[in-house]
Amino acid sequence: MQILVLGLPRTGTQSLADALAILGIAPVYHMRDVGKNKHQDLWVEAIEAKFEGKGTAWTRDEFDRILSGYEAVADYPAAIFPEELIAAYPEASIILTTRTADSWLASMTTTLWHHHVNQPADDPGPLATLRRKYHAHCWGNDLPAHGRRFFGEHNERARKAAEVAVAESKAAGEGHAERKFLELPVGAGWEPLCQFLGVPVPEVSYPRSDDWFEYKKEVAKREEASAESASPK
Repeated sequence: MQILVLGLPRTGTQSLADALAILGIAPVYHMRDVGKNKHQDLWVEAIEAKFEGKGTAWTRDEFDRILSGYEAVADYPAAIFPEELIAAYPEASIILTTRTADSWLASMTTTLWHHHVNQPADDPGPLATLRRKYHAHCWGNDLPAHGRRFFGEHNERARKAAEVAVAESKAAGEGHAERKFLELPVGAGWEPLCQFLGVPVPEVSYPRSDDWFEYKKEVAKREEASAESASPK
């Protein structure tokens, strides 16, 4: 694992994932990989361990069940585990993608939140179960009321955990890989990322990707298939 991207969804994470791939850091685990790899139940297990005290706290052994073979991880639902991922992958540098709280809330409201509140509340499917757990534990299932506060608290927690990790790696001295931390605002482009990674700026435009609509189509297909398999023949 080379890079942990700890910004919440709708902070430019898909563009960054595509940028990392252009720079040779791939594959990157992102939102679409959850359903593609049928990892919904594992992420529910992780959320229950962190927020509900069920089972044992997740360490590298548990996260490797999902992330083994990936060079970076970003977005939903991994980003809500900043302290755990930083501890699990001490070799990885850390990026916190950010934007203003108002623009983040507006983007979330028209994408993930809009999708969530327009789905059946009793859908037993694995994607729906994960979605409900995520929204319940992040902002008490009320993004308009509590989303802005969670966004600020999450960023501060991730920032502090990253800064502590960087300080600890420096204190470890020679012979230990020095961790790095970058706070990357939406729209920053290639320069800060390439400087952070120590690589030249590519002769292509920085990606402007939005995986949400493709993800939504994928979710709809899976939920339709799940409903068909559950219906009586």
